[in-house]
Formats: sequence, C-alpha cells, structure tokens
Amino acid sequence: MSFTDYLKKALEIVKLNKEVIGEMAVDEKALGPAVGVVAISGVCWAIGALQPLGIIYGPIIRLIGFFIFTGIVHFVAVTFLGGEGDFKGFMNPVGLAVMVTWVSIIPLLGVVFGVLAGLWVLVPAVLTAEHVYKIDRGKAVIAVVAPIVVFMILGGIFALIGLSMWAVLGN
Repeated sequence: MSFTDYLKKALEIVKLNKEVIGEMAVDEKALGPAVGVVAISGVCWAIGALQPLGIIYGPIIRLIGFFIFTGIVHFVAVTFLGGEGDFKGFMNPVGLAVMVTWVSIIPLLGVVFGVLAGLWVLVPAVLTAEHVYKIDRGKAVIAVVAPIVVFMILGGIFALIGLSMWAVLGN
C-alpha cells in the first residue's frame, strides 16, 4: 500500500470507520505511515504558526509527545483497566488519525483549527482503544484521558517551579 493509500485510510479513521480502525490496528506496515503523518503534523503546525525553526523541532516534539501519549494509554489500558492488546495496534490508527491536524498549516488561524482537530483525534483514539484493548467505552475514555491528566499535572508542577524560581530569583 502506498502512503497515499494510508492517507485515504486515515480519512476513514477520522470519519470513525471502525472497520478501517480494526484493519489498520493489525497492519504491520502502517507504523511508518502513521509516524510520517505525525511528523508532517509538526511541520504543518510550524508553517501555520509562522515558526520557521519549528519546521525542524515541530516534528520532533510531535513524535515525542505522540509516543508518550500512546505509551501512557497502553500502560493504563493494560495495567489498570484489564485490557489486552498491542501497543502498535493502538499507535497505527491513532497516528493516522493525526492527519486531521494538518489543518494547522493555515497561517495564524491554523493554530486554533489545529487544537480543535487535535481534540477530535481523541474520538478515534477512544474507538481504537476500545477495539485494540477489548475494553468498554468508559474504560477506553479513561485510558485516552489519562495522558492528558498526566500532562496537565506535569505542566502545573513545572509552572509552580517556574513561579517559585521567579519569586525567589526575581526579587
């Protein structure tokens, strides 16, 4: 299958086609295109945000965040929610679904559209978790929301550390 064929599958995943989600979850060759879609999303963000250096670091940040996100979902689904499934099986369809965030390429407005599209990616992520880990919808939602909660807690901790350092060093 060509990269273009995987993009067509990505569009079906974004449209919540459960059959295609299942197909891509077991496609051994889908990981490369999924990673490519995520990397391209970083380039699109950089262009839309008018960040020339972002063309270099945008894909790297997106890939790191994607691997952390999918790793946490997998860990929570398997360890705490009784799921049984393959890490790559979750990663493939969700990575392809990230294609919807390419809308962030639109200068200035694309950042807002990209955030909204990123929120939409959570919907196919829930359906994928449900399918891949063989868990009910409620557990799939918990698994997909878990990394967001972790990122928010870490962000809060780093903000508090930054504010504390500013208060101590700024005076």
